[in-house]
Amino acid sequence: MRTTALWSHLWNARAPTQGLEDFRLEGRRADSGMVAFDDDGKPYRLNYTLEYTKGWEPRAFSATVRDASGTRSLTLRRDGLHWFEGEGRKLPELSGSLDLDLWPTPFTNSPSIWRLFLNLGERREIDVVFVEAPQLTVRRMRQAYTRLDHSHYLYQNLDGSGFEAVLTLDDDGLVNRYPTFFQRM
Repeated sequence: MRTTALWSHLWNARAPTQGLEDFRLEGRRADSGMVAFDDDGKPYRLNYTLEYTKGWEPRAFSATVRDASGTRSLTLRRDGLHWFEGEGRKLPELSGSLDLDLWPTPFTNSPSIWRLFLNLGERREIDVVFVEAPQLTVRRMRQAYTRLDHSHYLYQNLDGSGFEAVLTLDDDGLVNRYPTFFQRM
């Protein structure tokens, strides 16, 4: 698979303009750069790469954020059911999570959907490694996906927030529309 995408960020009313992500997927490797805005509307730059196994499980992740307070980086890798930080320290609180969700990008929803290969009407709950920029904090999160039809999936955040959204995928299986958050250009 080889594709590119450009997503605009719609969610932040405090930002002076919309954020923008320039994305490329070649085979099982995703590479992206974006200009985004934090909750206070302050800009930051996020670059990330993700490498996947044949079954669309993340194998390696790296991200760098640059903002007014400096530069910080995060590297994670997965070996079987276990996750490790860049220095090789095992992260037992993430063990068993087969997916990675990065905020703020709609891309990381797609590999979870591809991996689950849901039938029409089927719903599945998953544990994900949730990485939140610009801080690059990492935590475990419970999510669910339900296939509504050929190109629509219900995403649910099961961490207690009650958040859900109907995601529209394009013919390549990439998120085309994530209501109120992202729109592919």
